[in-house]
Amino acid sequence: MLPNHPDDQQPLTSLASFSREQLFKEHPHRLQLVPCLLDVFVGIEMTGQSVQFEQKFNYRRPMYLVMDFLWGLEEHREAFTRLAREAEANMEAVHPPIFLRFVNLLMNDAIFLLDEALGNMAQIRTMQTAQESGAWTNLPAQEREQNLGNLSHIGMLARFDNILGRDTIRTLVRLTAHAPYVFCHPTLVERIASMLNYFLLHLVGPNKKNFKVKDMKEYEFDPASTVLDICRMYVELGNNERFCAAVSDDGRSYSPQLFTLAEAVLVRIGGGSLIGSLQDVASRVSQLAEQRQRDEEILANAPDEFLDPIMSTIMLDPVILPSSRTTVDRTTIARHLLSDQSDPFNRSPLSMDQVKSNTELKEKIQAWIAEKKQKIAQNQTSND
Repeated sequence: MLPNHPDDQQPLTSLASFSREQLFKEHPHRLQLVPCLLDVFVGIEMTGQSVQFEQKFNYRRPMYLVMDFLWGLEEHREAFTRLAREAEANMEAVHPPIFLRFVNLLMNDAIFLLDEALGNMAQIRTMQTAQESGAWTNLPAQEREQNLGNLSHIGMLARFDNILGRDTIRTLVRLTAHAPYVFCHPTLVERIASMLNYFLLHLVGPNKKNFKVKDMKEYEFDPASTVLDICRMYVELGNNERFCAAVSDDGRSYSPQLFTLAEAVLVRIGGGSLIGSLQDVASRVSQLAEQRQRDEEILANAPDEFLDPIMSTIMLDPVILPSSRTTVDRTTIARHLLSDQSDPFNRSPLSMDQVKSNTELKEKIQAWIAEKKQKIAQNQTSND
């Protein structure tokens, strides 16, 4: 139903295209399009049908074309904004807002698709290298055919993952620019920060050579475009201190050299206009990383009862889960419930309104942190 849909075998006449476009502009129920689209996107995850895991991506793929078209119409763009504001106001609601669930699944998809794509590109490089070195020449004919078949199959998988991964990332770029406050909420900020760090490191770090293959266009592999999109998201979210702190807290992929590596790549791929803003983000992240190191020294050797059992980090807002009676940090369980509405320790049904603040433990943790900070301050005064 899109005007001039790319799958149309013949271009529409201007009248037909105009008629289709009017459906999106004048239909009495047009304002339900965006909420319904997101509802279907989320619903695909919850069908309960025994379809292949990858099948959901085939269902979602055409939705990106629709979103792209709707985003170009102000009335529908405002609908995205309303849903984002609703999500911001209800991040810990009993029933998570549709926009929040949509964003959570977008990040899930991006992580899976990009990870699969990079893994497949690395396999293709290994196989191409073996083929070019002559290692396949002396193999039996049947084994050579099998290797060629495997290379072709992995190539098709890589192409699919690269195309859909790119669509998913570009949707995230648009949303982080339009609704950064949702991504910077404690429920989501660690996931978006660690995702960006992880893929930026792979694409600009020392392992980037592992993905360089012959004829990258054949596999729709465009690492330069992905690096640009990732850096745009850093810049859009980088004014938020919570996001910068989450970037620095990511011990798996973040290092002070990460943004320096990214800047060198941006120069080569035509992203020079982003470098100044990215350097500002890098500076804020570096300052917070230094503060994080000081905090880690303060919080070292925290009692086990103060640590979140899932994340192994100190809890700042501990809550008790009603059925398992386990205490976890509020942000940890809120993030878990976006994808799975059950107690992670016994699989009983669970929603955020059922958790209870562990006030006594929270006060103990706060008192312990205050005492540790006081001792360090006294030691510094004595040394001075």
